[in-house]
Amino acid sequence: MRVTILGSGQDGGTPQFGADHPNDAEARSGTLLERTSSSALVEVQGVSILLDIGPDARTQWWRRIGAPDAVALTHAHIGHYAGLVNLGREVMNASAIRCHVTHSMQAFLKGNQPWRQLVDLGNIELNTANPYRSQEYTLRLIDVPHRNEHSDTVAISIDDRVLYLPDIDDWANWPLAESVIAGHELALLDATFWSRGELGRQGVVPHPPVVETIERFAHLDTEIVLTHLNLTNPLVDPTSEASASVNDIGWRVAHDGLVLEL
Repeated sequence: MRVTILGSGQDGGTPQFGADHPNDAEARSGTLLERTSSSALVEVQGVSILLDIGPDARTQWWRRIGAPDAVALTHAHIGHYAGLVNLGREVMNASAIRCHVTHSMQAFLKGNQPWRQLVDLGNIELNTANPYRSQEYTLRLIDVPHRNEHSDTVAISIDDRVLYLPDIDDWANWPLAESVIAGHELALLDATFWSRGELGRQGVVPHPPVVETIERFAHLDTEIVLTHLNLTNPLVDPTSEASASVNDIGWRVAHDGLVLEL
């Protein structure tokens, strides 16, 4: 099984559209690596499964020919599904791409344009089976607490080996957190913010700070890779003290293009 990190940034990536944070300036100058919206590609048994398809999907996919065999979506925040437009008739005009979603995500896509057109024209086929089992892979959608304005939110598990969890409000309100993470070989976890109060946004856009994630899960044997980094997070700089502290415990910070073999 191969996992490729296509995008390691929060929905807006780094540099972010019009933003003037010092990290944006360094990313624009090439001092820091650019990060696109969070997405991962899992290749297993000859099948490619795209985990989230955000607004940077075209940039992430430009070296590849053809569509993925399947797409799985975590939730209806713009950085995680907006790239579906690339499958439409104005672009790829894909045919019957299996799209793993929850029932509420299905209702959101079928109830709003332009997403409904993708369904009506057969570009995507919404699949709500959970778990979904085929000869090539088993996929589970696992409920997690998050801001659910438009749909519920899930983590995605592939073959109970890879866990993709880019967005969650906090660990305390998800009692299954440790057992689910420990039950996977590789876990790609929400690392939006490094510490509480970053930008003063924690109350508005809640995410578990990485310092708390480390406290909770550093003892696990699971290979943990941190992803979905906001532009303010010091982890965007691989030379920072924060990055060094993550490396010291044997974790990794995702970057666009990182390839992980299981």
